[in-house]
Amino acid sequence: MKALSAKGFPGALGRNSVVSAILHKRELIVLLLLVVIVIYLQIASEGLFLRPQNLIIMADRKAPEAFVTIGITYLLITKQFDLSVASVMAFSGSATAWMMVNEFSISAAIMGGLFVGCLVGALNGFLVTKLGIASFIATLGTMYIARSGAQIITQGSPIGDLPESFIEMGKLKILGLPWYFLLLIVAIITMHILLKKMGGMNKLFYIGTNDRASSMVGIGTVKLTWIMFIVSGFIAAIAGIILTAKSYSASPIAFDKMEMRYIAACVIGGASISGGQGSIVGSLLGFLLIVLIGNGMTLMGISPYWENVIFGTILAIAAIADAYSVRKRGG
Repeated sequence: MKALSAKGFPGALGRNSVVSAILHKRELIVLLLLVVIVIYLQIASEGLFLRPQNLIIMADRKAPEAFVTIGITYLLITKQFDLSVASVMAFSGSATAWMMVNEFSISAAIMGGLFVGCLVGALNGFLVTKLGIASFIATLGTMYIARSGAQIITQGSPIGDLPESFIEMGKLKILGLPWYFLLLIVAIITMHILLKKMGGMNKLFYIGTNDRASSMVGIGTVKLTWIMFIVSGFIAAIAGIILTAKSYSASPIAFDKMEMRYIAACVIGGASISGGQGSIVGSLLGFLLIVLIGNGMTLMGISPYWENVIFGTILAIAAIADAYSVRKRGG
């Protein structure tokens, strides 16, 4: 049998390929859409949209959720889904809040919340890699388990009266910006470098393109896929804990039905549901596009029902582009 090289994985790392060009073009299109939307909102708001205060408010509200797209991107590249992320956010936040009101220290409570996220991620990885259950079905099941866990912990009601020092953590700013926004920037840069340049993380592209061939050339397909599920759960837990501090309470129904929005943001930004392509930067651009659409609709006083129409249209276009790129790879 001939040794397999990068050429044995069409579309995985071929930077001069048609698929790579399509991916980069999709990111550029999303970026141009963002520029157009920003210019329009700036004009429509008579110069108020780009005021530093408004930008800081948006960063404050949405930066914690943007973390989730990092883990989802890694999984999509490996041709996997994680439908449990939003429920893990609620579960981890609820677990952290429950521990604090039951006299655990803040640090212990945060560690407990992070453990919950990693535990659900590890369960997802086990179901997919060891039992061979499709990730869509496996994480759909853990989505309900995690959501039920949040409801059991909270008894169906929000947990409030959290320690003031924990709440202050959600308010902390560095250089006038929320600390978790700066952490998000560092995480995006770090994860992008790891994915593209270092640490063997680019093997995820091989796995997403052809997992069987990846195993044949010695890539730890099962191990890496399992780790990515744990990473996804860990990142979702971070987001859930930060948002719990920001909202002063933990709710079992928080982030309900948001998982599809996070996945869609990554697909809009260039990740493929068929695996083998995607980028952290592209997913962030897709997330920003969704955020700006919602912000713009509110600013213009348009019914939120129309937001789903616009969002669905953009997602459909992204899906068509994804299908086209998959056909190119197969060809």
